[in-house]
Amino acid sequence: MNDWVKMIEAEPRLLFVLSLISVAMLLDLLTGLIAAKILKQLSSKIGINGLLRKIASILLLLFFLPVSSLIPLQIGSALLYAFYLSFLMLELHSILENYEKMGIKTIIFQKFLAYFTNKDEEE
Repeated sequence: MNDWVKMIEAEPRLLFVLSLISVAMLLDLLTGLIAAKILKQLSSKIGINGLLRKIASILLLLFFLPVSSLIPLQIGSALLYAFYLSFLMLELHSILENYEKMGIKTIIFQKFLAYFTNKDEEE
């Protein structure tokens, strides 16, 4: 247990990314509720399912903190960063989908993401 606590102390940015994911999850839940209300598709079954999925996701993200300390060198924390950042991107994508359902145009964000994906392909 001390190994992963030391890893967190050495890499405080892991907790920062984890807190960003938590904020994104809350925003995703709120925008999902607003979108469902606007579209008159508010359902307790879907809402509870989404909430349970978010709780399971947080538990999974927390589970990988001590597991990553078992991987030698700094590879464990690098893999954890990659996992956390990809999860954050999924949450941001879900938020943008909720905005589109509400009728808010997200073309600016799509162009921004396309800029980075096209730049990576050219290199």
